[in-house]
Amino acid sequence: MTLEKATKDMQELVEKHGFQYEGELTYDGRQIFTRRWTKKIEVVWYGESESTLEIKISMSYGIPLVRIIRDGRREDRPRDYSSPKRAFNAIGEIVRCAGFEM
Repeated sequence: MTLEKATKDMQELVEKHGFQYEGELTYDGRQIFTRRWTKKIEVVWYGESESTLEIKISMSYGIPLVRIIRDGRREDRPRDYSSPKRAFNAIGEIVRCAGFEM
């Protein structure tokens, strides 16, 4: 897959799935797109609480990099995928397993 095709595919998928550019850039100036999900959950001995899932995605030389932040805690390393389509398939599963809808 060429860099141009990967970039075009990424732009289409970002728009289709509601990710937004919020002005955040990587260290080398690439845009980071973000989407957040929030829901109320019931926590034992605590009561109602809010659960959040935030996914950030950017491109590095044609390779999508995905960061996952659950309830304000970021995973240590970004996940990389071989194509934008595979990245968004994985994001769909992550969102579904977390109890949210894409």
